[in-house]
Amino acid sequence: MTAIVLVGGKRSLINDYPELPFPLIPVAGEPFLFWVTQWLKTLGFNHIVYSAGHFAEKVSAWAQHVASIYPSLCLDVITESRPLGTAGAAALCANRFPCPFTFVVNGNSILLADLRPIIEKFKNSPSLDGIIFGTSFPNAGRFGKLEVDKQQRLIAFKEKQPGNDLINAGIYLLRNELLAEIITNKETSLEHDCFPKWIAQGKQIEVVNSHAPFIDISTPDSLKRAQELITQHQEIILGYQDPLVA
Repeated sequence: MTAIVLVGGKRSLINDYPELPFPLIPVAGEPFLFWVTQWLKTLGFNHIVYSAGHFAEKVSAWAQHVASIYPSLCLDVITESRPLGTAGAAALCANRFPCPFTFVVNGNSILLADLRPIIEKFKNSPSLDGIIFGTSFPNAGRFGKLEVDKQQRLIAFKEKQPGNDLINAGIYLLRNELLAEIITNKETSLEHDCFPKWIAQGKQIEVVNSHAPFIDISTPDSLKRAQELITQHQEIILGYQDPLVA
């Protein structure tokens, strides 16, 4: 299976690492992207495509190093010639490596859940056009809220609001027919452009609340928490223990 990791954002806003993209910030002794890659490997992905923009050369050098250590993994880096946003970057990679569906993750976060049963369900549910993975989060102010109906279908993305809410974990399963519609020569957002359009078109997008720890490194406080969580759950990420249940 193939996973696309979005690592094309700008440089880190963490003062200690001004010359690194977020995914290469060291966490628990390794670049955070190492833990993302290990998590995907544990979930059964043997082909990982990194969509890179800023600092693409650093991402490429890191990927070459990891590929030399793990020959069973096929790692590719696709470099954006201009910022494409989450949708444009995902579509560019999906067009390069076509398959029936695409698993898309942000390179600066991990959801400590076993998503394999959901992936299998999606494979066998042709009526579903996509899945968004979320989680309940006590401080949802930094993240968009997911609004769902009684069948757990996505109704809307809501603006960032304080309090405990179901947040978007930045992990998506999408039919490639959806990504094939996206223009890849301009900046486009999955969250702000594509999902609202797909909902209006009647596409069936299910939201799965994993109820699992969410690791994010986009602020100094969340980076500190990520250090603690990855140290605590290393064996799950590495596949030495059963992952948490989605």
